Amino acid sequence: MSMHAIESLVEYSVITVATSSPVPSLAQSICYNLYRLQDQLDCGYTVLRVRDELEQLGYLFLLPPEQLPEPERGEAMRLAEEGGFLEDGTYVDGCSGKCCITAGSALWEKLLGVGILPASVKVELRLLDPLELAEQIVPLASKALAEGDKRGADTLGHWYAFFPLFCVVEGMDDNNTPEPERIQELLRLLAIPEAFEVAGAYGKEMDFDFEEEEMSFLAGWETPYHQWKEKQESLFPEFCKRLVYEFIKKHDFAEADRYASLMGDENDPSRLLQRCVVSFACHQWLKTQEPDRLPPERLLSLLEVKEGFEYLSGLPLPEQELATCRVYLLQTLVLLSDYPAAIEMQQSLFTEAIAKLEQYPEGETKQLQQIALSISYYQMLYTNLPDGYPSKREWMRKGFPELMELSGVKRICGELLPKMPQMAETLQQYMEQCDTLIVYMK
Repeated sequence: MSMHAIESLVEYSVITVATSSPVPSLAQSICYNLYRLQDQLDCGYTVLRVRDELEQLGYLFLLPPEQLPEPERGEAMRLAEEGGFLEDGTYVDGCSGKCCITAGSALWEKLLGVGILPASVKVELRLLDPLELAEQIVPLASKALAEGDKRGADTLGHWYAFFPLFCVVEGMDDNNTPEPERIQELLRLLAIPEAFEVAGAYGKEMDFDFEEEEMSFLAGWETPYHQWKEKQESLFPEFCKRLVYEFIKKHDFAEADRYASLMGDENDPSRLLQRCVVSFACHQWLKTQEPDRLPPERLLSLLEVKEGFEYLSGLPLPEQELATCRVYLLQTLVLLSDYPAAIEMQQSLFTEAIAKLEQYPEGETKQLQQIALSISYYQMLYTNLPDGYPSKREWMRKGFPELMELSGVKRICGELLPKMPQMAETLQQYMEQCDTLIVYMK
């Protein structure tokens, strides 16, 4: 178990109490019990991490050694430069040279007794068991989170992860079991996604055998977390996929590939697909924007991208994924300058697309799809083949069986304009594309 996590829990809890409005009347008792719990878990001295908050709450008093009575004065003065602990456990800070007197300590009691600390700072400190302590802190953290303070989630997550441990440390068991309603109310506040995200770093700490520890009152405590975790794991590939495309947009291809690689094992088609997409995007970007720069080392070579898309295209993938693979394979062939293979593949893709289109009923909807498909065929040849490719114009002039010629496309678009005013902008764009392509083919 990480003692640093317990120290963080105490730190977040103190800040939560100090920044709450109003500050709870038991603030000093809360701090006293937090550090009492921490001391039972062999943690370091962390009071000074939240010195300002603890002073504000009236739990910590920083006094120079000269103000202490003997024998503490002499002992503290010897420690003032290097720092260290007095015999009663009071810490002398080597940086400030001051003594850190905490409420409830023996020296605090002594200083109150001799009048060095005013009677106005004296409070009756209450011992709080872990549930009572959580009932003071957790609602404050929940309110802070609702008001937009991210530290509220940190506090809630740590309490969710370590509350069972505190019950063990304090000897709570089925012989002194708290009311089930109180546990359920605490769990209601803690069992939220923001807390689970924090608690997830300490998931192993929640694997208590509550029956073995004779704490059946905590049965089911970890269930909401495990349910959330299972759901997150099922959503993880989609999360990675989203980040893949975000990093591609930023041209951070190494990071995009890292997330693609997290999408499953090496045999997972989705993982291979995303890695191929990232590498293709990188090679394409470098070719057009930074031709002298090498791709990141981990990325696939362009030939490996081609082999990957070819392999995926032969798998029984969902239709959308299969279409994606084949379109990318076509683009990869173009990037490799294998234009004969690219033309052959384009012919194959359009043969299939035409066969599917034939299944649609006759009408304006089918006619619009025929128009879009025809323009797409010519546009792909125009875009994918370089102007220096010897037979580029010939391929475009040849057209494709069962697709409309561009002159026919333009004529039908003109006929549809008065009939379909809602499609006017699209039809105008189609006609402009036809004009551009027709001029090129002359």
